[in-house]
Amino acid sequence: MNPNFYLLEKEWLEHKIITRVPLVLLVCGIVLLLSILMNSTIQSNVTYELTYNVDGMESGFQLGKQLSGLAFGFTGFLSMLLTSLYFPKTLRKERQEGSVMFWRSMPVSDLNTHLVKLAFGLLITPIICSMLVVSADFLMWIINVVMAESFPLFFTGESIWFVFTHWLEFIGRMWLVGLALLPFATIAMAISQKVNSPLLVMVIGFYVIPLLATNLFATQAVSQFFHGAMSLPLDLLTGDNPLNAFGHFGALNLLIYFALGAIGLVTSLRLSRSVD
Repeated sequence: MNPNFYLLEKEWLEHKIITRVPLVLLVCGIVLLLSILMNSTIQSNVTYELTYNVDGMESGFQLGKQLSGLAFGFTGFLSMLLTSLYFPKTLRKERQEGSVMFWRSMPVSDLNTHLVKLAFGLLITPIICSMLVVSADFLMWIINVVMAESFPLFFTGESIWFVFTHWLEFIGRMWLVGLALLPFATIAMAISQKVNSPLLVMVIGFYVIPLLATNLFATQAVSQFFHGAMSLPLDLLTGDNPLNAFGHFGALNLLIYFALGAIGLVTSLRLSRSVD
């Protein structure tokens, strides 16, 4: 079997928070939904308070879209959070546990290990989290089919095709977000091999570096660059056209940003080879 599958399985087993957090939230959401559906008082109150237009379903349709969008945005933020927590600790965890020497004895290069970790954190993590989006849309569609007349709160006016296309939209947006987080990921892996609290160091550096640059060089360029880099993933997730976010960031800023990411990757590779 391809060693990459073993490496991906290792990441899956060693970082269970990435799978457990979405699963726990999914179970809690289902339990909450079932409790609402089984409570006839809540159903009648909500149905009574909804305001309908013309055919009686317009506001329910809008509410359904809002709930779907809320699940979309929340899951996207969750995926970015899990990714941000994963990269600062993945290489550090191997060094602390001593497993890095075991994997070094395997026929796997340091570059291959880094690429697998990048793929797991930036591509697979959003797929794992996407079960929240597809589950929310599917449950609302089921309720719409079964209970639309008695409980129109979850009326979406959509079909099963919407469930599938909305899931694909989430994956596409989150992979663009993963592209925007790539420099952060490589820099985090590099820093994590030298300090015990890489995420804390990066947060402090985010505030200290722009402040020093502003005081020393009397310019807001560095501060604006950092702010744009932090806003880029959020703009990709929430913008009407995610590709416009790259244009707003600027070609020069993108070039500098990904150049820093390349430096972070090279540095991380060199540090990983220095393990004794």
